Amino acid sequence: MDQGGIGVGLVGFGLFFVLFGMLLYFDSVLLAFGNILFLSGLVFIIGFRRTFTFFFQRPKLKGTSFFMGGVLIVLMRWPLLGMLLEAYGFITLFRSFPQHPAPRRDMGAPGWRAGPEQASCPAAPGRVPATPIPAKSWHGA
Repeated sequence: MDQGGIGVGLVGFGLFFVLFGMLLYFDSVLLAFGNILFLSGLVFIIGFRRTFTFFFQRPKLKGTSFFMGGVLIVLMRWPLLGMLLEAYGFITLFRSFPQHPAPRRDMGAPGWRAGPEQASCPAAPGRVPATPIPAKSWHGA
């Protein structure tokens, strides 16, 4: 198994232990173990140098400090405060993560219905077919 596969496994187990620690009323040992596995898996996936440069870019220092501070506080057995700090740091770190614009453009809001110009199916709701489609009966007529 290569390093990427090991890293994916470590990240997966890290997320599992973090979620399991949260389910067990913020068990500090499981949360700390999950944090360590997650960070080590990230290093295995993208490498030490790229992980370091990702976390310590000048625009991301605020998010990094909150995330790493949360990990440190979880390790000091204050799990609720540590997880809150980690969550804020995680959101701050990945707020500027690049997103592809195509899924947002085609995605509607609840209650929104695509108009005829946006429908990709000729028989989509809200679109009138050019010729009427004959109704078939269940009796074979």
